[in-house]
Amino acid sequence: MCRRSLKLVAAHLLAGAVSFPVAAFAAMTCESLATLKFGDAVVTGAEHIASGTFNPPSTPPTNAANIPSGPVTGLPPFCRVTFTIEPTINVELWLPDVWNRRFRAEGNGDTAGRFFYDLTALNLNLGLARALRKGYATANTDTGHQSTGGGFALNVDGTLNWQLIDDFAWRSNHEMTVKSKAIIKAYYGSAPAYSYWHGCSTGGRQGLMEIQQFPDDYDGLEIGAPAINWDRFIPSMLWGGVVMNNELGTGIATTKLTAVTADAINACDANDAVVDGVLNDPRKCTYDPAQSICKAGQNPSVCLTPQEANVVRKMWDGPADAKGNRLWFGWEIGTRLSGSIPGQSGLAQDWFRYWVNQSTTSDWRTMTESDFVDQYSLGVRKFNEVIGTDDDNLQRFRKAGRKFIMWHGEADGSIPPRGSINYFERLQTGNGGKEHVNEFARLYMAPGVGHCSGAPGQGPNSFVMDDKIHDVLVDWVENGVAPDRIVTARTLPNGTVQSRPLCPYPTTAKWTGLGSTDVADNFVCADGENDATDFRIKGPGPN
Repeated sequence: MCRRSLKLVAAHLLAGAVSFPVAAFAAMTCESLATLKFGDAVVTGAEHIASGTFNPPSTPPTNAANIPSGPVTGLPPFCRVTFTIEPTINVELWLPDVWNRRFRAEGNGDTAGRFFYDLTALNLNLGLARALRKGYATANTDTGHQSTGGGFALNVDGTLNWQLIDDFAWRSNHEMTVKSKAIIKAYYGSAPAYSYWHGCSTGGRQGLMEIQQFPDDYDGLEIGAPAINWDRFIPSMLWGGVVMNNELGTGIATTKLTAVTADAINACDANDAVVDGVLNDPRKCTYDPAQSICKAGQNPSVCLTPQEANVVRKMWDGPADAKGNRLWFGWEIGTRLSGSIPGQSGLAQDWFRYWVNQSTTSDWRTMTESDFVDQYSLGVRKFNEVIGTDDDNLQRFRKAGRKFIMWHGEADGSIPPRGSINYFERLQTGNGGKEHVNEFARLYMAPGVGHCSGAPGQGPNSFVMDDKIHDVLVDWVENGVAPDRIVTARTLPNGTVQSRPLCPYPTTAKWTGLGSTDVADNFVCADGENDATDFRIKGPGPN
């Protein structure tokens, strides 16, 4: 039995070890929750907050890296419970006075190390406050370490801290879930009628880990822009920097990257018969950056040299070995490339430094493209089993009657969206074909939408901030209403509200040719199957 399998068996055994006094299930007061007994955890606080305002602490376990650090306002009265699971997993559990009898756990971002209280100000529909305001009992964890970045994985003696890696990768959220449900039952006198997961990015990966390893934890899960294939997409974030450094000796100016992106959008915008500044399925765009090479008399700050065009091509294609075999996906054509200037990806730098090379002095800037391939493959071998989160056999989840909805912005500049397409395609094979998968899973690709973002100025993205996907998920779980198209919108610079449907993959929104292209009713979900095979990279493991 492999290393993680043994640990998962132990986790399942521990899950049944939560114990409370016999009288606990008669419904307890908020403050009395501090007396609850755990086998491997301790309640560190229980306080009732009636003011409508919560002031996040600025000291561990939440630390100063919380986002945002100011007061969280507009909250209903609630009981705030904090507890710690051995050895260092900290959890916040918020219990509203007026409860909708549901539990919704909130996922993390990046490498966690902090609590997400309310990220509304950042145009992200994430955080405990969002769920609490809807009447949910809700929980979030720092995943076992109290620092941002990837340095937690390395001990001072240069060995890997497998306890913290396991806690971050899979253990923390399962333990949080089991113990939170027990406390909920103690407080309200009854268990949640339904349990939901809500996460994006790392939170999406955490949700898929729950589906793959602990299918009974949640009835429904919203999986946004999931950071699955962590061992492959994280190093791939630095591919552009490595290529630039090797072929140019420096970065490409943001003005140039912005210009070539605009050139590609202009060239491919009409592929879907609607010119709107958004690429619908950018996989179908075949724009060659050589077309953006500077012409006579052109301003050199907004066009490319031949060497720069080759670098952009490699960034779009994604990392590959010397024979041209693709290792992982690159950024979609039409995605902002400014974040790929060398040195921008701290997560990828930490991956190579602490996780792969196990060194505090390792410097990615000395890496050749050949070195990248070798270290990329080493990282996959070391960590896929624990954090890849790309198991496509979900039979236990399907047979249990659970549901999940996955979505990904097609202009995501942090996690290449083809990773989600790749995973969903593999689900068809691993779970009996499309019809069986449709019983429990949907994927929605969102044209023009960035990473987990409801920020203005992108594709129609109102679904992010208005919780549309979560509401559709609840209807599917509780009422059996399988999701179809999901209408989303954005406000254009001229004040016009443009609405479009998000269509279940592999269908895509197609204008009927009649009526305004700003009205969702004038679009149908048509077959969007792409003949290209470059998104069908097999997994897990290096190619």
